[in-house]
Amino acid sequence: MTGTEPSVLPTRPVVGLHHIALAALEPARAEHYYTATVGCQPWAAAAELGLPGCAATLSSPNAGLVLLQADTAAPAVRRPVNEAGIAHLCLQTPDIAGVVGRMQALGAQLHSEPIDLGTGFLYCYARDPEFNVVEVECVAPVWADPRPWIAHANIVTPDLPRLANFYSSFLAAAAVRSPRLRNDPRLDAIADLPAVQVRAAWLDADNVQIELMQYLQPATGSDTGRRTAGAPGFAHLAFEVSGLTAACDHLLACGGQLDSAPVTGAWQAWGADPDGNRLLLLDLQSPARESLRIAAMADPRITHRFAAARAALMASA
Repeated sequence: MTGTEPSVLPTRPVVGLHHIALAALEPARAEHYYTATVGCQPWAAAAELGLPGCAATLSSPNAGLVLLQADTAAPAVRRPVNEAGIAHLCLQTPDIAGVVGRMQALGAQLHSEPIDLGTGFLYCYARDPEFNVVEVECVAPVWADPRPWIAHANIVTPDLPRLANFYSSFLAAAAVRSPRLRNDPRLDAIADLPAVQVRAAWLDADNVQIELMQYLQPATGSDTGRRTAGAPGFAHLAFEVSGLTAACDHLLACGGQLDSAPVTGAWQAWGADPDGNRLLLLDLQSPARESLRIAAMADPRITHRFAAARAALMASA
């Protein structure tokens, strides 16, 4: 823990990462892609969210993927992975060959074949037909089920200490930081960038992680087209919270922004992190919204089950 992080982590009103929103020029094609390649399932209950421009609601075992209609006047852009903003989602699976093969069959382009970075995992970045990046990580086959799950949502920032401090407070989770990673052609191949130098931090959001990255070479700047309204690409992160007013106060206290204070009876609030990435807070405590909760997903604890099973496998080796 660095001096920029809180020495005492607060109790958080954040339950977990509810969904990642992706704005697509062709939502029907994107829906087919994500159901056929990684096994996302229709999530009918999430239609109740009433999100502007919502075209489809899908769910992985532990988090949602909401597809929005992008502004069709804005073309799909192959943004470099060092550009600031919500940059990718990460899937973990013991069957990387199957996942990547299905992605390529439906038009995905890979930055590289899966690469071993010496962590025990294989990694590759795959771009869907509208150039959105999905990181696929091959994990140990600790069980027979090959279905992927969402491991993290990635945010690229020009100021890693500031954003790590915010999410550490917001999630009441200590940031696990990497050293400066550099001089590794494998990183260059995965990122599809030259001479990569990058620092990262990971924070536990309970059902998934939030991964933060700052590229030092090529440097991440503060300007980005990712946050332009209606732009194709990852649009927002939604967090389930317990108590909307408390969560809004918490967001502000941590250094975030709030569009407006919630009115009586509201169960949604829009805001942003210190970089301006859009955040949606969802209070789902009402019994009428029980089917929308993270706890109602197929396997909300899959990341924890995997970690425990992998630790047991390593201990018995």
